[in-house]
This record gives sequence, C-alpha cells and structure tokens, in this order.
Amino acid sequence: MSTAIETQELTKRFRSMRSLRAAVFGPRDAIERVAVDGVSLSIPHGEVFGLLGQNGAGKTTLVRMLTTLLIPTSGTARIEGRDVVGDPHFARSRIGLINGDERSFYWRLTGRQNLEFFGALRHLDPATSARAIDRMAARLGMAEHLDRPFAKLSTGQRQALAIIRGLLDEPAIVFMDEPTRSLDPISAARLRRFVAEVVVGELGRTVVLATHSMPEAEDLCDRLAFIQDGRIVAQGSVPELRRAIGYGTRCELRLRDIPNGLSDRLGRLPGLAAITVGAAEADAQDGATAVVRLNLVTDDALPDLMRDLVTAGVAILACETSELSLEEIYIRTLGSPATSAPNAIAVAAR
Repeated sequence: MSTAIETQELTKRFRSMRSLRAAVFGPRDAIERVAVDGVSLSIPHGEVFGLLGQNGAGKTTLVRMLTTLLIPTSGTARIEGRDVVGDPHFARSRIGLINGDERSFYWRLTGRQNLEFFGALRHLDPATSARAIDRMAARLGMAEHLDRPFAKLSTGQRQALAIIRGLLDEPAIVFMDEPTRSLDPISAARLRRFVAEVVVGELGRTVVLATHSMPEAEDLCDRLAFIQDGRIVAQGSVPELRRAIGYGTRCELRLRDIPNGLSDRLGRLPGLAAITVGAAEADAQDGATAVVRLNLVTDDALPDLMRDLVTAGVAILACETSELSLEEIYIRTLGSPATSAPNAIAVAAR
C-alpha cells in the first residue's frame, strides 16, 4: 500500500516576546515554545489515522503543517511523496481540510452560496460543484437547509457545511480537526456515520482525524497516535496499543470454591497478569464462593487457562471477558511515568 503522508522529525517552534522592547530591538529576549517536537509518521492510502491528545497537545499545529498552513521549523513532511514546503501547490491539490472554525464562512450568505463560493476558489466547474453540493447535502440531511442564511443555521448544520466544503473537489486525503467539537451527541453520531459510510466506505479516502473524543477515535480510526506536549507517546491500532501497555483482555472467573494453591498455580501460567483471587459476594445466586480477576496478555492465554483449571478439577461457573476501552488505554499510557520520553510505548508503523 502506497504512502499518503510521511513525516520525519517534524518540529514546530513558536517564538514569543517578553516585552515590546524585545519585539523592537531584536530576538535576544525571545522565548521559544515547542508545539510539535520531532514527530515521525507514516500513513498509507485508505487508512483512517487518529491524532489523539488533550487541548494544546500539538494536534492542530501538526495538521496545519501537513496542510501547508504553517511552515515547519525543522524536519520534513510529504504528501504522496512530495514535500509540502517545496511543492505546496501539489499538496493543496490532494488534500481537503475540515474543521470547526465557523469564522471562515460568510454569515450573511446562504449555505449554498458559501459552498458555491468555496467551490469557485477551488476552480470547480459550477455545474460540477452544484451536483456535489446537492449530493452530499442529501446524505447529511442538509438539503432543506442549504438556502438558509449561514447565521441562522445550528452548530451541527454549520459543521455539516464544513464537511461538504472539505470534500467538494474530492480530495484524496482529508484532514479533520475536531470535526464534532461543540456538537450534541445526535449530531456528532450523524457526522461520524457519514465519515465512516461515505468518506471512507464509498470514496475510500485517507483520513487524518485530530480529536480528543475517545468514542470518535475508537469508532473511526484504524490506527492512532497519542500526542502529549507535541510528542508522539504511542502509536498503533487499538489492539496494538492494548498489548503495548501489557494489559490485554480483562477476565473474571467465578468458581464454586477456592482450591488449595490456586494463586500459585495461576502465577505459574504464562500470559497472565494482575491476578487477584477473592471471595464472591455472600448472596451469590450462582453459588460461587470465589472470584478470580486477571488480565490475559497473550491471545492463547484464555484457552490455556481454562484447560489447566479444568484438568485440575476446578469448578468454573462463569467466565466473562472485556477489553480495555480506548479511554482506559489513553489514561494508562499518558499517566505512566515512562511516557516522559518520546515514543516510550511506540508501536512500529506499518
């Protein structure tokens, strides 16, 4: 699979002045703030790649460099093999940007007039632009609102217009910066469904999604990168990230009784971690007297565990498994002291 986006040690520093004197007489008193710090990524065509981090982590700055809106301080960024600084016109011809910035629309114009204007800026034929507007508006439930003034549209309707604008000329790579910010749950779910079904499913576009919404990232992304203080702390698919922190799948066993030496027996089995053995609730309806909670850190750990316990004559009344959510993975990854160094829990990009 060919590469859509590639960065090597991409860095952006901003200089801020302590005083008017510093601004007038020179940069000696300038303070540098590192917004993006040595980011290296490789994103293949057709992938939905998430940039996940708190506000101020560097997601928007990274997106702005990749979309030619900011010039990097150092490092390189390429769109389909061509440098975004050396050949910005090519990069702009291949990308679309969707964000939640309502200020870029003209509030006195209707939604349709706004979209026609932006289509003209992209040198689209008016008839082609009109067909694209009508087609996507219908898919987003916006057909009846296109001819209303932008100022009278709801936040969700304005964001739908931003999505249509970003897709008007059918870009190969779509950047989405906090696309559901400030939306109610129903509107956010509708927009996510459109991205999954149309942008990815039907059009097959590459998508870079910058967000701090865990449900959004988990629903849409094939792979993710956790960003903290401008650095990539971890990257990979959700299963890869789950394995990288050594936590795996949670498992709870309910046993009829606690055999002698059960804890020692479990401790000798491979692929298990964080094992706890305790008493079941006094009024357990299933007759269990013991509950075992542990983590399965390898794919074959559960079959091996069940086989060993059954062979030993342990009466297993119930077995329930659950995966760590993306939110739990994120908190455990960024909350670890080990993450003070860049790529502390990195998973190699495919």
